[in-house]
Amino acid sequence: MNVDEQIEELIQTGYGETLNHVRRGAIAITCGLVLAGAFTGNFVFYGIAAAAALICVALWKITPHIHNAARGLKDGMRQEGSVEISILQWTDAESNRHETYRGLVLIDQRPAWQMEFASPGGWQPAEGTYPAQIVFLIGVDWPVAILTAEGLLYPAARPKRAPASPQ
Repeated sequence: MNVDEQIEELIQTGYGETLNHVRRGAIAITCGLVLAGAFTGNFVFYGIAAAAALICVALWKITPHIHNAARGLKDGMRQEGSVEISILQWTDAESNRHETYRGLVLIDQRPAWQMEFASPGGWQPAEGTYPAQIVFLIGVDWPVAILTAEGLLYPAARPKRAPASPQ
């Protein structure tokens, strides 16, 4: 998937009320499972509700970033910079391999932001430094999206300011 297709897909996903409805629906399902457990006395419903609650927390944390990235790509300001991508590979208890993408966003050759990226759709980043367009949105203190020639990245959690580098 090329960058323009990734942008279009993110805008379609993140713009509008769809994600908010998904978040509210997940909460309603979790509450329904808790009530089902209370009325039936079956503890299986509580276990499923606990798993659903974890999904709700993940949705609650990531959806504002998806929405901001979609708005930023459509209405935001872009600034030239670069991103240093690092990949952390880890294995869970069931021996499944996972990757976490982290980045150091550089503006004017100086570190500006440290962020963990959501799993990119449509491309597989490699470690390294990439020239990028850094997308900002009025009212949001950090970059909402990073555009490289290979693909699109956006934060999975609230980015942190990078420590000032000695000159």
